Amino acid sequence: MNRLRHPLPRPDLPSRPGAPTVRRRGAALPGTGTAGLPLAPLLALPRTLPLTLPSTLLRPLLRPLLAALLGAGVLSAQAAGAAAGQPSAAPRTAPAPRYDLPASPLAEALNRFAAEAGVVLVFDAAAVNGFRSQALNGQYDVMAGLKVLLAGTPFEAQPSSAGGVMIRRRPTSSQTAITDDEDSPELRLQRLPMVAVQGRPLPTVDRLDRAMIRNLPAINGDLTSQLKLNPNIQYSESQLSSYTGGEIAPAEISIHGSKPYQNQILLDGVSAMNDLDPGLKITTESPEFVPGASQALAVDSSILCDIEVRDANISAEYGRFTGGVVDARLCAARKRFGGSVAVGYTSSDWTHVFIDPARREAFEASSNADMQPRFRKWTYKTTLEMRPTEEWGVLLSAVRRQSDIPLRRFSTDNDGSTESREVTQQRRQDTLALKTDFKPTGSIHRADLSLVYAPSDNRYFIENFRNSDYTLQSGGLTLSGRWESRFEPVLLTQQLSYSSSDQSRRSDADYYRNWRWSTDKNWGDSTDSTPTSGEGAWGDVDQRLKTLAYKVKGAFQAVAIGATQHRVSTGVELRRQDASYDRLKAQRYYLTVANLPTTGALSRCQRADGTQDTEACSATPSINRKVGQYFTRLMTYNAGSFGLQSESYSAFVEDDIRWRDFNLRAGVRADRDTLTDQFDLGPRMALSWQPNPTWLIDAGANRYYGRSLFAYALQEKIHTLLVTQTRSGTLTWGTGTQALPLNRLETMKTPYDDELTAGLVFAPAWLGGPLSLRVTQRDGKDQVIKRIVSKQTDCNGNSCYVYTNDGRSKTRDWTLSWSSATAFKTGPVATRWWLAVNKSDVRSNYSTYGDTYSTDKLDDAIIQYDGQFIRYSDMPADNYNRPWTLRIGAMSSLPAYHLTVSHLLRIRDRYQQMLKNGTTDYQGTTVDVYERTNLPRSLAIDTVIHWEPRVRGDQRLQVKLTLENLTNRKNTSTVSDTYATYERGRSVALEVGYEF
Repeated sequence: MNRLRHPLPRPDLPSRPGAPTVRRRGAALPGTGTAGLPLAPLLALPRTLPLTLPSTLLRPLLRPLLAALLGAGVLSAQAAGAAAGQPSAAPRTAPAPRYDLPASPLAEALNRFAAEAGVVLVFDAAAVNGFRSQALNGQYDVMAGLKVLLAGTPFEAQPSSAGGVMIRRRPTSSQTAITDDEDSPELRLQRLPMVAVQGRPLPTVDRLDRAMIRNLPAINGDLTSQLKLNPNIQYSESQLSSYTGGEIAPAEISIHGSKPYQNQILLDGVSAMNDLDPGLKITTESPEFVPGASQALAVDSSILCDIEVRDANISAEYGRFTGGVVDARLCAARKRFGGSVAVGYTSSDWTHVFIDPARREAFEASSNADMQPRFRKWTYKTTLEMRPTEEWGVLLSAVRRQSDIPLRRFSTDNDGSTESREVTQQRRQDTLALKTDFKPTGSIHRADLSLVYAPSDNRYFIENFRNSDYTLQSGGLTLSGRWESRFEPVLLTQQLSYSSSDQSRRSDADYYRNWRWSTDKNWGDSTDSTPTSGEGAWGDVDQRLKTLAYKVKGAFQAVAIGATQHRVSTGVELRRQDASYDRLKAQRYYLTVANLPTTGALSRCQRADGTQDTEACSATPSINRKVGQYFTRLMTYNAGSFGLQSESYSAFVEDDIRWRDFNLRAGVRADRDTLTDQFDLGPRMALSWQPNPTWLIDAGANRYYGRSLFAYALQEKIHTLLVTQTRSGTLTWGTGTQALPLNRLETMKTPYDDELTAGLVFAPAWLGGPLSLRVTQRDGKDQVIKRIVSKQTDCNGNSCYVYTNDGRSKTRDWTLSWSSATAFKTGPVATRWWLAVNKSDVRSNYSTYGDTYSTDKLDDAIIQYDGQFIRYSDMPADNYNRPWTLRIGAMSSLPAYHLTVSHLLRIRDRYQQMLKNGTTDYQGTTVDVYERTNLPRSLAIDTVIHWEPRVRGDQRLQVKLTLENLTNRKNTSTVSDTYATYERGRSVALEVGYEF
C-alpha cells in the first residue's frame, strides 16, 4: 500500500527548494511514473501556479425539517435516489468551471483536469496505468468532475485534511485492519464518510438540465417558453391571451429590456435567430411584406438536453446581441439502442378562457385569427438513439406540433352565402434533429455533427373573402460540424455551419378584388350596410436567408506570470449571408369600383376590340343600383427578385486572470459587417473576489453590439415592383406608372448596449444552495427605428420611411435568485427548489423598428405622463416591463412510484399600460397626454405530473399531465375604454408515450 510520508505543501504558494515532495514506499520517484507521465500535478504545477484547494466538506443539511416547512417539489428520479440515503455535498459558492475532456488514459485525464481545475491531485501514475477515464463534458465542481472521470475504474477521489485530493483504490471489505501508520493521511481519508456528489452541472434558474426541460410546464413545448424561471426574462403581454389559445408559435422574450429580435439563441453553437425581418408583425394587410418572428427556427424543446441563459457579464466569445444569449444543446445518444414515441393533446374544451362580456358574442362568432374560440392541438414525437460503441453514437428525433382552429369565414351570419361559412385555419411546426458524435479511443480529436430541420406552415384566410387562403412559411435548417483537437498547449475547436431560413407566403389566388354585392357576385352578406363580395389574396412571395459560417476558438492552458495565473482564449468567426426577395408571379390588386353606363358596349363589359373583361368588370347590376360595376385602378406587383449579400468578420481575445482570491476576465470583441460597413469594438470586463468559500462578489462593465437586419435594405427595393394603371369611361388600362421606393436606407450604425453590473453570491451550508443578488443597468444606444421624412422627391408620394439610429432605451434590473444544491428529502419525496425575484424598470422611446417613428419621438419631445411633464424617452416601455416578478419552482420525485411532480408559481406585479388621452398646454405649446393604467397583479401556478412506470427491463410507460394556471385565476392583460382582455384560465394537456 502506498503511503504519504509528508503532508501536502500549501497549494496557494509556489513550491520552493526544500519543499516536501511525494514519495512512494520503497523507492524515491523522480517525478514521472513508469508510463512516463508525471506522478501528479503536485510535482509540476505548484512550482509555477498559485492553486486553490476545494472547500472542506460541509455537515449534512437538516433536509427533513426544511422540506417539511417548504413542502414537496422536484428533482429527477436518479438524483433524488442518490440524495435519499446520503449526506449532501458542499454547496457551490460560485459557478463551476466548464470542462470538455475526452475519454483518454486515466493519468493523462487526471493531469489535464488538475491543470484546468487548479487543484492539487495526488496519485500514482504506475497504479493508474492501463485504465481509461470517462469523458467529462459540462460544468462541474472538483469532486463531481472527479467522480465522472473515475467512473468504471477501481479508483476514487478523497479530499485530504491537509489540502488537495487523493486518488486511491476503493477499499475492499477486508481492508479493515488498522496498521501502525494509522495517523497517515491516507488512512484518515479511508475513515471519512462517503460523500454523494452530483455528477452533472447544478441546475439553476438560468441553466436547465434534461430533467427540468422534461418536467417544467410549457404546453406549447417551445424553447423560450421553458425559460419562465429566469428572473431577467419577460414575456409579451399577449403571450397567454385568452383570445389566441390555438397558436403554437415560440414565445417572444425580452432580456434586460431588449427587443426580442436582438437576443441570440444558439443551437449547438449555430444561431437560430431571424436576420431577415423579425420585427414585422403584419398578417393580412400587406401584399408586399410577410410577417416574421424573432426566431427563425421554431424548435421543440424535447430535442434539447441543456439550456443556459447568459444575461450579464457575457464572455467576448459571444456576439451579435444586445439582450442575452440562450445557449441550447441538442441531446446526444446515451443508450446502446433505444427510443421513444409519444402523442400529446389539448383543446379549447380543455381550456378555460376569460372573455369580457362586451366581446363574448364577437368571440364566439369569430372570423379572424385574432379571436380563436375553438382549437385542437396534437403533438407527435419519436426518438431513436443508438451507441454501437463508446466511441460513436447517433440520435434522431422528430416532432410535429399541429393546431387546428375552426373559424367562420364571414364576420356576419351570411345565411345566403354560396361559400362555406366555416374554414379551419391550421398551424404546423415540424422539428427533425439528428446528432452524431465520434470520440476515438486514445485520440486527441473528437467530432460531432448536428442537423436541425424545423419548417413551419401556418394557414390563414382573409376575412369576408373567398379564394383567400394563404400560408405563411417560415423556419428552415441548420447543419453544423464541429471538430475539437486537444493539443498539448491549446484546446482547438473548429465549427463549420450552414443554415437556411424562410419568411415566405403562398396564396390560393394571384388577384385581389372586393366587388359590390350582386346576384353575380353573391357570396358576401347582402344584408350588410355596404354589402360587398371579396375574393383573392396577396400573392406568392419568397424571402430566404442562407448563411455559411466558420469559427475557430483556441483555449490555451493556464500559465503563470509572477503571482498570477492566466488562461487565454481567442477566436475568429467568418460569416457570409445571402438574402433574397422573390415575387414568384404577378399579383393584381383591383381597387376603386365605379358604375358602368346604362347603355353601350361598356355596359356589357365589352372592350373596343369586342372581347369581354371578365376579370375587372361585371355587367350584373349591383345591389341598390341598376347598373353593373368595374374597377378603375389596377396595382400590379410584377414578378421579380433581388438579393443582398453581407460578409461579417468577428474576432475576440480574452484573458482569465487569477491572483489570490481575485479573478479578472478581461476581453475585447471586434466585429465588422458589410451591411453597415462599420467596425465595432466591444470591451468585456468582469472582476470577482472570493474572500472565503461562502462569499463571492463580482462587478462588470461590458458593451454588446447587436445585429444588422436585412429588412432595412431589402425593403428599399420591394415597392419598386409595383406598377399602377388607371382607367375611366373605358375598359382599356392606361400606361403604367412604376412606383418609387417607400423606404430609403441611410448610413446606419450598429445598435449597442452598455452594461454595468454588480452582484454577490452567498452560499453558507445552512442555506442549502447558492443565493445570488445582482443589479444590472443597460443603456441602449443607436437603436434602429423607422421615421417618416417628407419632401423626398425620390420616394413614393414625396414621403419616405427612413431607418435611423435614433432609438434609445434604459433598463435597470435587480434580481435575487436561489437554487437548491441538492434535493431536500421528506419521507419518500425528494424535492429540488428554485426561487427568483426581479425588480425591473425599462424605458424606451420605441417599440420595434417596424413601427413608424413620429417626429415627437425623434425630437424627444416633452409630454405629460401621469400628471408630470417629462421627455418621451423617459416614459416606461409599453411591453416586457412588469415592475417586479416572483418565480418559485419545485420539482419533486418519488422514485418508488416512478413519479415526478413539478410546480411553477409566477407572480407578476401590476402592469403599467400607457394610454394616450388628448393634449394639454406646456409653456405655450401643445403636448400629448399619456395616462398610466395599473392593471391588477397576475398570479399563475403551473403544474406537471409525470409518471414513468417500468413495464419491462428498460421499457417505460410515459404519462405527462400539464396544467397551466391551475387555480383558474382571472389575470387581466390589457384594458380599453370598452373592454378588457385576460390571460387564459386553467389549461390542460395530456401526453402519453412509451420509452424503450
